[in-house]
Amino acid sequence: MKKIAIFILVLGIAISYSCEKNEKVKTTISGQLLTNGTTDPIRISQELARPRVVLFHNAGGGFQSGGSWDEIITVEVDANSNYTMEVEVFEREDYYLGFYNLDGTYYYDNSKTASGWYNVKFYPVTPGSFNSINLYINAKSWVIPRFINTNPDPNNDDVFDIGYGIGGPEAGVILNDLIGATDTIMTWIHSTWGGEYSYNINKPGKAHKVEGKLTRNGATTDVVIQYFVPPFDTSIVVIEY
Repeated sequence: MKKIAIFILVLGIAISYSCEKNEKVKTTISGQLLTNGTTDPIRISQELARPRVVLFHNAGGGFQSGGSWDEIITVEVDANSNYTMEVEVFEREDYYLGFYNLDGTYYYDNSKTASGWYNVKFYPVTPGSFNSINLYINAKSWVIPRFINTNPDPNNDDVFDIGYGIGGPEAGVILNDLIGATDTIMTWIHSTWGGEYSYNINKPGKAHKVEGKLTRNGATTDVVIQYFVPPFDTSIVVIEY
């Protein structure tokens, strides 16, 4: 009986070890680099090297905090900004996509910096699967804000005290409150990125938004208004409150 018990124990350990083995699995990743806020392929210069997509292995820590990470493979996109990777990776570990060699005339090429990589953990990869992943690239854009008070009472005494989110004449802060029934186009141009969510990451912290305090009918409330910016051009962006 003692021998049987030992055999069962050893067998159990072997099975447990087998279940926890971290095998390499074939993984395919393909997609396209798109201009954020659109479904259009990114603009590719004929004079510059084409953009590249890189697969990372996260071996511990964060990409922006001195963590350990490895570049597994990089591929160049084609003329229509498509890419494909076929690679073997460990099935129980974390992998992410990044990109670089963007045309700085049109895009913010801040994914790869002198101190390392930025924002690559937006695009995780599932080992052992076919991954269809489009990468959204932030275009350079410029905004002239237009604020419209939607209160139908022409004699309203609304005050919209804007604190953050749309640039301004000094340090990103609008100095003058919007008072009363207003339709106001600001006198400055705000440099920013195109789209509604940065890199198409649908999270509140990645959105274009104006934050402030609105006083209406004697009550003051905190307000957050999201807005969309067309890529590449200077555009009047309407913000209704």
